[in-house]
Amino acid sequence: MANLLEPLRSRAFRWLEGTGMSANIGVWMVSLFGGFLMERLTRLPVLVSLATDVSPLAGMVAVVFAGAVADARDRRSVLLLAKSVLVGSLVFLCLVAATGELNAASLLVGVAGMGIANGISSPTWWTTVGNLVRPEVVPVAMSIDSFQWNIGQVVGPLLGGWLLHGAGPAAFFALCAGVMIPLLAFLSFWRGRTDLRLSSPGGAAMESFLGAASAGWRFFLNSPGLRAVAARTALYVTPAAALGALLPLFAAHYLHISAFDYGLYLALSGAGAMAAALVLPRLQGSLRLDALVAGATLANAAALALLITWPNRWVTAPVLLVTGASWVWSTTTLIIAARQVVPQWVQTRALSIFYIVLMGPFVAGGIAFGVLDSFIPLRITLLVAAVALVPGVLLIPRFRLPVVDRDSLEPVAFPTLTVGEHVHPDDGPVLVLVEYHLEERDVDDFLLAVAELRVVRRRLGATRWGVFEDATAHGRFLETFVVASWHDYLSQRAHYTKGDLDIERRAAALHRGPGEPHVTRLVHPDSVEAARSRSVWRREMLRLVSDRPSAPRSP
Repeated sequence: MANLLEPLRSRAFRWLEGTGMSANIGVWMVSLFGGFLMERLTRLPVLVSLATDVSPLAGMVAVVFAGAVADARDRRSVLLLAKSVLVGSLVFLCLVAATGELNAASLLVGVAGMGIANGISSPTWWTTVGNLVRPEVVPVAMSIDSFQWNIGQVVGPLLGGWLLHGAGPAAFFALCAGVMIPLLAFLSFWRGRTDLRLSSPGGAAMESFLGAASAGWRFFLNSPGLRAVAARTALYVTPAAALGALLPLFAAHYLHISAFDYGLYLALSGAGAMAAALVLPRLQGSLRLDALVAGATLANAAALALLITWPNRWVTAPVLLVTGASWVWSTTTLIIAARQVVPQWVQTRALSIFYIVLMGPFVAGGIAFGVLDSFIPLRITLLVAAVALVPGVLLIPRFRLPVVDRDSLEPVAFPTLTVGEHVHPDDGPVLVLVEYHLEERDVDDFLLAVAELRVVRRRLGATRWGVFEDATAHGRFLETFVVASWHDYLSQRAHYTKGDLDIERRAAALHRGPGEPHVTRLVHPDSVEAARSRSVWRREMLRLVSDRPSAPRSP
């Protein structure tokens, strides 16, 4: 218990989680009842599933750029913006409901606005939660965050069902907006801004907005560990999304319940999720991450099979308990796996892309199973989803979740480069040559070592990479890579971690020449200084032409 309460010693963590719990009640109310409301507005299965899926779909539009902003600037401001958009979307839904204009289109617009807010907020929130506690208790902090998030999944359906049944949609959306106010107030007055800023060791090599976003994608695509997490996430989330998307239709066809009763069933799913979040820290200490996700996946598949066999009220209750717990076990474990392989300088951007990996299959799965349900019976659709969960377990040997020592992700400082005054930060591209002299017996080991080094160079900004052997001097090798600009090359040097440096040293250890491998840095001659000189020359020529006296006219 002491370990479980360790993150709560942070005052900022307590306030963030406490006010976040209130706000999440409103988020869950709309998330869970969006499909229920849509089912009352239209009978089209695709629109009913879209009411659940449009929120994450809209969130993916904003998430990557939000991560780039949060890594370079004040994360508190990003969170405040996101929650303001969230409240604004709920106020819009409240107004259209109060004026009797609530229909399928306006509901989708409001829910989409909430999705954009969640897309801006989620990666920044995950990073902030981890930064407010000591590194060794981050998994526990993430479990507590998951627990408070799922309190809303229990309380939200109960409040939402009661309000929809007794007061109608306008009061429902008004309460959803009202419970957001404590979090908005905390983010407005919180003065922990310095703690939330990420000070890049690059110092002068600050990244542009678009450059920061592209750096996040580049890091993600060149990180084998993150790609494995992404594959496992897609394998689980795509079929697991089916039950949430189709639950309103299942309730209408087989359960025949009121809005309040529907809320009770949704609360059971939240109760399962809360129980899972409580025991997850202990399970993480005794089981591998792969085992946790595999167990949750098999439990989810078995629960769906049970629901298909006996589609009644008594079976639905324990099934929702199990699927709620399975979702938390899997997604929280996958978030932890993604977070632990990413260094601090790119963490929010990488988690932003992970948000797309998480929500993209969720949206695709929900829509796909909604379309499938239009052609085949509902129970057969759920059976397809249950069977589709199995490959996520069978492919574990191919996509194992990485386990990384966080110390290897600590940044390392390189000596400051002394360059000529003619080199401008925007000059480029930059060609870097690293010269190695090898003995014959070391060539194979060297090629294996630089193959790992290639991943490091590409992940940190190299647009091209290659290794070549001198045709006239056997054993002389040149590693070459190209970076877009001198500014990007300085950023690359600033972002090396201890693990990256170890890989570089393994290649350098095979060098048999004098001293360290020789490094040559070449800047393209079409530099900023040359462009400026040409501009000055052009302006001077234009001035001379314009000042030239005109020829006298003939009489």
